[in-house]
Amino acid sequence: MFAFREAHLEKDAKTALDLRDESGERVIAQRRSTQRAAITEQKLRREIAVDLDALVNTVNLASALDLSGHEQVRRSILNHGFPDLTRLSIDEHRVDSIREDLAAVLLRYEPRLIAKSIAVERDDTLDPAELKVRFLVRADLNCEPLNVPIQFIADLELDTGKIAIKGR
Repeated sequence: MFAFREAHLEKDAKTALDLRDESGERVIAQRRSTQRAAITEQKLRREIAVDLDALVNTVNLASALDLSGHEQVRRSILNHGFPDLTRLSIDEHRVDSIREDLAAVLLRYEPRLIAKSIAVERDDTLDPAELKVRFLVRADLNCEPLNVPIQFIADLELDTGKIAIKGR
């Protein structure tokens, strides 16, 4: 996805190219034939934050349909996303369940994170008047030659059920 986002940010596809050699044969544009550039750690962190925000704010299929008896669908990409939180009451018991759901969704649908490294904790220091529940998420991105540790904050807005992902 990085290549597409980078091209979009640079407005790379705005100029139509129809390059031809002397014989009239089509030639691959220079912008398309260059070697892939390595992604910087800062860009990698930004990319993962964008993808995680989209993941946790996509309502999964199981929120709309009963998938009991359809275990393969429940575990597949067809069920990509997070359980719908807008119809649930947020009490202390449910908040712990949301923490578990968050960890499970990251484990299942974000393959760039090393499964053993995913840790989700509730941040109890947030003022209850803010109408948010905050989770601190730590994990390692699977990278070569070294894994990259990431941390981010997932703020659940109690009135809308939306989760905002912020880097840390």
